[in-house]
Amino acid sequence: MTGDTINRSDNKLLLYISVAVASFGGFLFGYDTAVISGAILYIKQQFSLSSGMEEVVISSLFLSAMIGAPLGGTLADRIGRKKVLIGTGILFCTGSLIMAVSPSIHTLILGRVITGLSLGMVSVTSPIYISEISMASVRGRMVTINTLAITLGTLTAYLIDYLFSFSKSWRMMFGLEILPALVLILGMLWSVETPRWLSGHSLKEKAWKALLRLRGGVDIEQEFNSLSAGVDSRGGGWSDLLNPSVRPLILLGIGLAFIRSLAGFSVVLYGYSPTIVEFAGFKSASVAILATVGIGVVNTIMSAVAIPLIDRIGRRPLMILGLCGITVSLGLLGIAFLYPSGEGFVKWIAVGALFLYIGCWSIGPRPVFWVLIAEIYPQRVRGKAMSLGSLTNWATNFLVTLTFLTLTNLIGVSGTFWLYGVFAVLTMLLFYFLVPETKGQELEEIQDNWKQKHSADTR
Repeated sequence: MTGDTINRSDNKLLLYISVAVASFGGFLFGYDTAVISGAILYIKQQFSLSSGMEEVVISSLFLSAMIGAPLGGTLADRIGRKKVLIGTGILFCTGSLIMAVSPSIHTLILGRVITGLSLGMVSVTSPIYISEISMASVRGRMVTINTLAITLGTLTAYLIDYLFSFSKSWRMMFGLEILPALVLILGMLWSVETPRWLSGHSLKEKAWKALLRLRGGVDIEQEFNSLSAGVDSRGGGWSDLLNPSVRPLILLGIGLAFIRSLAGFSVVLYGYSPTIVEFAGFKSASVAILATVGIGVVNTIMSAVAIPLIDRIGRRPLMILGLCGITVSLGLLGIAFLYPSGEGFVKWIAVGALFLYIGCWSIGPRPVFWVLIAEIYPQRVRGKAMSLGSLTNWATNFLVTLTFLTLTNLIGVSGTFWLYGVFAVLTMLLFYFLVPETKGQELEEIQDNWKQKHSADTR
């Protein structure tokens, strides 16, 4: 399979455009999860929602994402990463339209459920797609671009919430999600399928051509042989996840997804940030949303900072540094809410602690988790294995968002944030003792290292 050549500059352009297009899945991830934080302030007024029903509206997205994650992983392994990404774009368009025109709270929840399905699917498929088309030397930063896109989607949602807060037009907040969904659909129709998926389905000629398009003038013989040797053309079923060499990786991914999400990120960024700002004493809805825009700006800046660092200094230092900062910020939030709401300096300490939380999350636990679970699993079960980590992530986010207001009523706002801080410390310990560094390694090399470690541990 030699003889085909492509200009080297074309290769770089195709790779970067393909990563950018797939990252619109991340943008939709961020927008869809964050837009509710501003919209809910007006939805609960229009439909006279109780606090329990408010929790249901917010958490319904995460409940359906729990279904979407394993569905997306299964389909990504069966029909390809590209087709699944196109399908998620169609679902995002459908759900967004339903929410924008919903005449009742039940119709609105139906739209949330549909976009939640696509959210679960895209959270698995976008990182897999990007990791499988990228070279080892830049894979971390390429996958982190998807994380940056999540933060840009979040920031955009906050800005849209603020712009439409004066007219209280929550329907427009949801309806504008259709635009990035169309970009994802049209862009993926033009993009290539991943060489690793094609090779794993015995489409060697197509895999060669796809890799050649992505690498251009670079000699691809060695990389093609490496990915071909590392791919099992049988594909993998769900039962393969119980294989002794795979099982520890599955448990690690699930464990990290579960305990990291219990540190309360979904509460801070995906549903209750304006509510928390109101708790601190900022009573105007528009001002609360504007403060949330500031949180989105910090989120985006720190996610951009993480892109060059994740391949330069590695996954482990970023994760541990970020979790240290998160623990401090949760402690400060707990202290701030011990004082009466609205007291001058206290409310600014609370907002500053929120900024610190988001900055530390964006440089560590968020990008490192998604990069790691896109790297560590064998090719033939990567979609299914990653979907379990994503499923656990969404299930825990559902649990956390569903119980936040209830917890604040039971143990107070301070107690709730201190409880989240305990889980941040536990995540740090789990990561420090169990997760090795993976920067600069080919995907097949990472799997070989894990196999050797497993063999040594079971002797």
